[in-house]
Amino acid sequence: MDTAGHAWDIAAAAGQNRPLEADLTERIRPAADRLVDQLSDAYRVFAPAREVTAAYDRAETLLAFLRRDPHWRPAAS
Repeated sequence: MDTAGHAWDIAAAAGQNRPLEADLTERIRPAADRLVDQLSDAYRVFAPAREVTAAYDRAETLLAFLRRDPHWRPAAS
């Protein structure tokens, strides 16, 4: 979960394609459901979960739960 999230962060920051494959999303979600809120409560290491829209797919929903904006893009330079 952590590695996939940070890999997504790095790809996003570098302006790279950053897909989170459906099978990986499905494997990560149970761990996220068990750990993220617990870690957030215990260590205050996460921002609040982001809002999810009905148009979000499973990967976007997972990213929002992991406190990421799935549509974030780096500022143009």
